[in-house]
Amino acid sequence: MLLEAHSRINEAKPVKYWYPLSMASYGVEEILEALDSMCSFRTSMWEKTGEFERSFANYQNCAEAVMVNSGSSADLLLSFLLISPPSPRLGKGDEILIPAVTWPTQVWSPMMAGLKVRLVDIDPDTLNVSLEDLERKLTPSSRAIFLVHLLGNPCDMGRILEIAKRHDLIVIEDCCEALGSEWDGVKVGNFGLGAAFSFFFSHHITTMEGGMIATNDPELADRLRILRAHGWLRNVDPGRYPIQNDETDPRYSFVNWGFNLRPTELQAGFGLQQLAKLPEFTERRGKLASRFFSYIDGTRFLSRPAVSARGRPIWMALPILLKECAPFRRFDITSHLESSGVETRPIVAGNLTRQPAARMFEDLRAGSYPGADVVHDRGFYVGLSPFIEDAAMDRLIDCIEKFLKRY
Repeated sequence: MLLEAHSRINEAKPVKYWYPLSMASYGVEEILEALDSMCSFRTSMWEKTGEFERSFANYQNCAEAVMVNSGSSADLLLSFLLISPPSPRLGKGDEILIPAVTWPTQVWSPMMAGLKVRLVDIDPDTLNVSLEDLERKLTPSSRAIFLVHLLGNPCDMGRILEIAKRHDLIVIEDCCEALGSEWDGVKVGNFGLGAAFSFFFSHHITTMEGGMIATNDPELADRLRILRAHGWLRNVDPGRYPIQNDETDPRYSFVNWGFNLRPTELQAGFGLQQLAKLPEFTERRGKLASRFFSYIDGTRFLSRPAVSARGRPIWMALPILLKECAPFRRFDITSHLESSGVETRPIVAGNLTRQPAARMFEDLRAGSYPGADVVHDRGFYVGLSPFIEDAAMDRLIDCIEKFLKRY
């Protein structure tokens, strides 16, 4: 490890957890990169952003990458890409199918774009979309699938692509929790029109805040860059967008609507350094996850997500589900862990239809989601920082074992 684990905890704050949800993964290199941008007075999106985009595309094995200020913004731009002129692929009211267990902005983004969200139940054994429910939920208005590879476990892309082809559905992917995960040797994020990634503090790499959209279509990448920055022609190939009005200053030519979701050079500089460290992070995450899941597999009342032989997950965290036979509640074990110094979280937002915000939207109130309910009621996760020491992992396992011995 580049720095010892104990130096990753903010000592200016009271230390409540000896096993925190996440630990800082950046160090001197990222800080110097940020200072370089500040001292050169180039803090807005500039050369480092372009360099990070190219480096990420090379890592992802895709044609283009477009950096934005968060993974949620990546979801938003992908959603608006589907309905934006001059050549929208979907119209207002077209259905997009999304798993019922995911981060909420994956659902809000298509709704904001005017699409009709149709939630699909999940398979609690994998945490990913239930393919049986996916086919049941298809209607004549269904036009797209917005997948999520939850916590790093890749979806069954073989069957999903077959369903999409048979029903003429667009596929887009949320890979915010799955950087580096693979299906049949191909990195997730390469199976659809485009894919969203997140570089939040607790994710596989961090740019403090930040995100990326990966695509294999250079024209779509240009359209995303236009949407990212006000509908501005800047930062794209001007040959694709000839200016018809001679009175328009080419430096201030706007060819579409758009947002301002641009990243900063400080974020991009972080990303360049973090990407170089990613192989080491990935290897360490794999070893820690293998140790932890081997223990969980030997317990009577706990389980972990099943992984397909064709999938290679790069876990963002360590998800756990209580088996139906467990004689205790999720609250009982998470309270024990929290009071013992282990930080826990529900599995993302659980069943989104049971969140308070769902009461505001008719599309999120209808239907039954028994698989999502299992995750909502019996699922939680603990952190998986690459800076966790072996002794801390052993101590975590011992803490869980002490709880289970009560039963």
